[in-house]
Amino acid sequence: MRRTDKNASEYNFQEKFVAELQKYKWTAPESLNGNKQKVTVDDLVAHWRGELNRINADQLEGVSLTDNEFKQVMSRVNQLENSYEASKLLAMEASKGKIDGIHRDSLPGVTREQITLTIFKKAEVSGGDSSYKIAREVESAQGNRFDLILLINGLPLINIEQKRSDQTLDAAFRQFRRYYQDGEYTHNFLAFSQMMVMTSEVVTRYFATPKTVHDFNDSFVFHWADSDNTPVNHWEDIIRQFLRIPMAHQMVGDYLVIDEALDPENRRHMLMRSYQVHALQAVETAAFGWGTADKIPHGGFVWHTTGSGKTITSFKTALFLSTRGGFDKVVFLVDRRELDRRTSDNFKAYAAYEPVTVDDTQHTYQLKKIMKSPNRGIVVTTTYKLSNLVDDLEDNQDDSLKDKKIIFIIDEAHRTTMGRMMGTIKAHFREKGLFFGYTGTPLYQENKAKGMFDKNSEVIDTTEKLFGPELHKYTIDEAISDGNVLGFHVDYINTGEFKSYEDLKEAIIEDEKQAFPDKSDKVIERLVYSWDDLEVEKQASKRKLLEYHDETHIPRVVEEIIENWESQSQQRKFNAILTVAYKKRVLAYFEEFKKQLADHDTPFNVAMTFSFGGDEDPEPVDPKVVEDMFKNYAAFTGIEFIAGDKKQGPDAYFEDLITRATRGGSGRNPKNIDLVIVADQLLTGYDAQLLNTLYVDRSLELHGLVQAYSRTNRVHGPDKEFGSIINFQYPKMTEEKVDTALKLYGTGGTSSKAIVEPYETAVEQLNIKMEKIKSIMSDPTTWQEIQNDTETKETFLLHFKDAAEQMQLVEQYYQFKWDNDTFGFDEKTWLNYIGAYRNLRTQEGGDSELPPIPTSLPGKTKLVRTQVIDASHILELMGEQATASNGKQTVDAETLRIVYQQIEELSNLGDYEKAQLLKEFVEAELRPGHVSTEIRFDEAFENWKNGKKRTVIYELSKEWGINSQIFEKSVEAYSNQNPEDIPYIVDLTRTLDFSSATNPMGQNRLEHNMKLTNELPKVIPKIKGKYD
Repeated sequence: MRRTDKNASEYNFQEKFVAELQKYKWTAPESLNGNKQKVTVDDLVAHWRGELNRINADQLEGVSLTDNEFKQVMSRVNQLENSYEASKLLAMEASKGKIDGIHRDSLPGVTREQITLTIFKKAEVSGGDSSYKIAREVESAQGNRFDLILLINGLPLINIEQKRSDQTLDAAFRQFRRYYQDGEYTHNFLAFSQMMVMTSEVVTRYFATPKTVHDFNDSFVFHWADSDNTPVNHWEDIIRQFLRIPMAHQMVGDYLVIDEALDPENRRHMLMRSYQVHALQAVETAAFGWGTADKIPHGGFVWHTTGSGKTITSFKTALFLSTRGGFDKVVFLVDRRELDRRTSDNFKAYAAYEPVTVDDTQHTYQLKKIMKSPNRGIVVTTTYKLSNLVDDLEDNQDDSLKDKKIIFIIDEAHRTTMGRMMGTIKAHFREKGLFFGYTGTPLYQENKAKGMFDKNSEVIDTTEKLFGPELHKYTIDEAISDGNVLGFHVDYINTGEFKSYEDLKEAIIEDEKQAFPDKSDKVIERLVYSWDDLEVEKQASKRKLLEYHDETHIPRVVEEIIENWESQSQQRKFNAILTVAYKKRVLAYFEEFKKQLADHDTPFNVAMTFSFGGDEDPEPVDPKVVEDMFKNYAAFTGIEFIAGDKKQGPDAYFEDLITRATRGGSGRNPKNIDLVIVADQLLTGYDAQLLNTLYVDRSLELHGLVQAYSRTNRVHGPDKEFGSIINFQYPKMTEEKVDTALKLYGTGGTSSKAIVEPYETAVEQLNIKMEKIKSIMSDPTTWQEIQNDTETKETFLLHFKDAAEQMQLVEQYYQFKWDNDTFGFDEKTWLNYIGAYRNLRTQEGGDSELPPIPTSLPGKTKLVRTQVIDASHILELMGEQATASNGKQTVDAETLRIVYQQIEELSNLGDYEKAQLLKEFVEAELRPGHVSTEIRFDEAFENWKNGKKRTVIYELSKEWGINSQIFEKSVEAYSNQNPEDIPYIVDLTRTLDFSSATNPMGQNRLEHNMKLTNELPKVIPKIKGKYD
């Protein structure tokens, strides 16, 4: 087996865990207990066959599946490429999993030639046909062993890996990933896995089974929390709240979302997070009146911070109420046309495998037709269209919709919810309509929103007054603490409108003296000098002593953005939005970018978007402006749009822009967008993981500020630690607005988790961490001096990884640029420390992976210049300088000197094993003239290296009496991410021939076998590290 048997504490934990599960409708058959006898995946398949016969007894007419019929079933199962494809099969027909097209054998009592088998029912939780079984210690054909598999109707839907409480869950995560690498979850029965759970006695995490091994991302691993968002960690509480029936069944059924996105790369299945589930349940409770003594249904609002997945939550809520609530319609209202289209597309993608239709409309008459139809479903439309429909109904005294039970879900409609249109809608549907708001920024009295008056002449100017009580809350700070959204780093840039606050004070004093000549100079000066920078800025603005003039300000902002773009975008991997006030300034910025970029060679794809006139903005745009915009866009995308054209005009342009902008910057694809210039569009509802920066040249406040900033807070991975916000107007006044907004929607100002530490603080922390490293190893090229000192080596490795993570954080700040004096070391020294870390980790057979190093050093290790030093470079150098003689290749003494020098540099940069191999290759093959002119040096090196590796493997096989071919397969399959897991260990020990061992490690076969099992995890990673 590739894993050793559990020790007593691990076994006891598993036994307690299983016993607790059995209190909540799970059963644990002894036949599936791998602690008592061998249980394999094939045994699970056999168990599932019995479940299929039970669930489909009527369909099978009482005649169980024959071997031939079940072979057809397994043929379909083995076609499942991954868990995502399995999720679609599990929801194939009206939320039921089906396998169709099974041809029956000719048997007595069988009248149906072809049948469809039911395999899963989302709705039948804790009853009906559903069964809940626990399988323990299940072995696969690859030699892997799974701790617990929870079977629903025999399907292995939930996989659980358990760890001791003194271990982190990282090992469990790597284990799941290694299982995937071994092919455990693809084209086989285990592809049905939908949820992976990692647990110990003190902590638990879960995630949707990834679509591919490359989709394992610990940024999308979640914890469970209660309805107050308090994390749940103790294993007994996890079972009681999360893994009990019906919740476990619902997690892989009702609370699983299949995203059939237009872009195949984005298609996946997702599991709802705890706060999303609690919000759905809270809305459901309110809609049915379960939470009140009088049982009267009522509306309310859900406050979930922007970026936390409200679209999924609201879709699932709409789905539940539409399919199970007895409501005639569920109407999802959005604020603007672009959100209408985007939400509709998202809902249709989510609904592809659900028993519901999603209707959207282009015109009011279509909306009227859909609303009046008897078919239940979800309707996505704008407040504007629905208000027009209500006006039409009122004008024609048409009351046909008033008697319908309709749920209205309103998403982030801040510009329209407090206006006449929403008042008209609510008044018309007040009898039987229920209204629920989903918002990341609810409106309070502090927002000073312009409200409307209700029938009792009370002003409706807050979210609570409009919808009803708060039903569930998940704030910015909670989301950041959970890792579900990122914090912000906010910069305030002075573009030269004033030199300093002292200069502003002098200007204000002079202004005050002129305005009040009778006032004493000392009184004026004493007053002004007592002001802090914020008050100075406010007074200067009020007196028009500090103003921003577009003719000078816009060129400065554009220059600032362009000059810092490469580092800010991480070599154009990420992209950005620039938001400015008014459409005319969008155009002005666009022209200035074109002007300045004409003098730059660096690719920088700029696009703009604004309302082209319509529902929300009747002001038309000059066709020439639109034509120029389309021409510029076509220059880098290759797609041509036509001004005024219905199919290839502004709407099509906007849709393409939205889709393209979500793909990141032009460093990923030359046709991608680096920067989008907007006024108000994209500042709400736009969701893009690869957007990392928002440039702001306008005033934003309260909910508008948080909404806009939150475009940057989507989690992506370790190369995006926070969203960058760069403001270009009124630094101190803007900072005050940020603090005020966060006090309302978080915990306030820089004390809020929403604001990350200043750059200077991050650099100071880097300096402290680097001093710790230097105290352990002052010269990184002397790493071999500590390789046998276990304690010192482990201390260095721990502190270096800490410093590397801090360096990664520092590199993402807007102010980042390498400064030897500030950092206390140069780039070459840093690279050598990286090399020391990698060499020491490789020497001990560990994983030499690091948090990504700064993007100014992309991909491969570099010198301070641009020369790349790696094995390929050295081999290329040999080939370039080699001369041919008698069919062999040789190099002169000077080339040899350079080669040896660069081999030493390669060693210092972290490739010690590869450097030693290259040195040996030079001594054994190059200098004696053994390299043929018929082969390139890189091929010669690979052939020589593989031969050396095979020789080592075969020599060790003779020493230990093991099968050399199996041993070679084991070495090839070994992964240093799981150093204790030895591939094919069962086959190696089973085929061991003790009598042929030339260097046995024990007196008998048993002793030799035991010592060999301990030796292999030490030897294989050394072979792997040296030759691969």
